[in-house]
Amino acid sequence: MIPENCPYFEKCNAPICPLDPNKEISVWYPDEEICRNREFRDMDLIITQKKISRINRRHEVQGFFTFNMLNRPLIAKRGISGLNEDLSIEDIAKSEKTWIKKHRGMSKESRLKMSERMKKVRKTERGIENVH
Repeated sequence: MIPENCPYFEKCNAPICPLDPNKEISVWYPDEEICRNREFRDMDLIITQKKISRINRRHEVQGFFTFNMLNRPLIAKRGISGLNEDLSIEDIAKSEKTWIKKHRGMSKESRLKMSERMKKVRKTERGIENVH
């Protein structure tokens, strides 16, 4: 449910809305819409949904994802899958915790450090390539 105070209220079909007070009990499938409100584009929720959606374009991603699974830094790669649709409500919480433990992420600080290291490596490699 998208709150009426969202500027995209009339046109958005995203099942998880950052403005929805009940978002913690919402689920998202990789072929469903993602919030388009630019105000939330830097949220882990939106970033993770976009990563999984890109993977789903080439390789079908199975299952659904909960708000808690998506709203965290996540390394998403081919082979990722969500929770099984046949789970009972009681089993979803347990499976969600297990999934989160299995799919670790990186903090923003760690990602920035890695990015800086990779830039230095690429710069060094380009310098070596230009010498030959």
